[in-house]
Amino acid sequence: VAGQQIRLTAGDLVVTEAPKAGWAVATEHSHTVALDLELTPELRRAGLVRESIRAIQESRKAAGLEVSDRIALVWRADGADLAQALRKAADTVADEVLAESVTEHAATPPGARELRDETLGLSYWLWKT
Repeated sequence: VAGQQIRLTAGDLVVTEAPKAGWAVATEHSHTVALDLELTPELRRAGLVRESIRAIQESRKAAGLEVSDRIALVWRADGADLAQALRKAADTVADEVLAESVTEHAATPPGARELRDETLGLSYWLWKT
């Protein structure tokens, strides 16, 4: 300062964090973690798939199916994003809900009752195989 060297110690410094827009930062002791909070299309689709699986699992339970019961699943999505996500993740959905078949809606299965999740815009039919 003004041509003079000044020795600073850790007690003389105050370190503050100002994360970039769209990031969250947390510090505890000497560790800092920064998370990018941007929701990419891929993350959005993964969330749609998880929510669809949740809805289907709740319907299985409400129908009184056993945890090990296998089902057939037919679905119809109102939105293109959900439809694309379910098409891509058909194997994951089948594994999670124990579906022997996962089919995009072509025609309402005979005798099957439509189940609906309005929030997702998802209609589906399931029955024990």
